[in-house]
Parts: sequence; C-alpha cells; structure tokens
Amino acid sequence: MNTKLLPLALLEANETEPIEGITRFMKLVFLAQEETLQEEFYEYEAGQYGPYSKSLYDDIDRLEARGFIERTDRETADDKDDEQVYVLTQKGKRTLEEARNRSDEFPETLEDLSDVKGQYNSMDLWELLEYVYGEYPEMARNSVLDIATGKAA
Repeated sequence: MNTKLLPLALLEANETEPIEGITRFMKLVFLAQEETLQEEFYEYEAGQYGPYSKSLYDDIDRLEARGFIERTDRETADDKDDEQVYVLTQKGKRTLEEARNRSDEFPETLEDLSDVKGQYNSMDLWELLEYVYGEYPEMARNSVLDIATGKAA
C-alpha cells in the first residue's frame, strides 16, 4: 500500500478537520499506527520532540508540494514561531476516493482514523506530548522537552 495515503486519510477524518502543527501531525500518525491500525506504515525513532519519522516528514512535504495537502502558516499567541495548519485539498480527496475504489490499495483500517483524530487532535499540544511520553516512554528518551514544567530542557 502507498504509505502516503495514511496522512491523507488522517486529514480527511472528522469532516476534514485541520491538523495544527507538524509535531501534532507526526504524533497523530504515530498514535494511529500504534493504537488503531496495528500496522507499521512509517518507522519512528526517539527524536527531540518524541516519536519522529523522517520518511513521514518528507512525505508531508511532498504531499504539500504536489497539491494533495495545503499548509498555511499562522502566528502563534506567543509570537515566537509560526504554526503550520494542514488541510486536505480537493486533489487529496480525489486521490483517497480513487484509492478506495481500488480496495487492494486502501485497507479498511484507514477508515478507523476518526477515533484517533477525535481523541487527540483537540488536545493541547503539551497534553498530547504528556500522553505520548507517558504511554511510549522509549520514544521520549531523546526529548529536549521537560514535560513536567512545559519547557525546553
């Protein structure tokens, strides 16, 4: 199966609700794999902000460059960094629909992403990171964040 369908399907879940920030996007795909799909689409390593997948990061960039997803940057409340907001484009929606029509390329498990997105996408980012670090401590071993204080170490 084309692994690029997973980020597209996650963006489509919950009536195409946007995903705010690359860190959140990465954690949602990780949690989808771990808790719902029980299948490894992307390999993760313990990165500076928890589970990190270079291939997923690259796929998100390529999907944006090719018009399957759209990323907009907006200022954060603290004006320190811009936050990326990811949404699925019409081209991305068509691609998912075509993949569904070729059922051998689109596993039914991808239809179950609404629960993961519904549970974790609305969490405060620190709360999401606390959850991921607590449930998957091996993925927090290289973190530069002190989750207890909410600051970079």
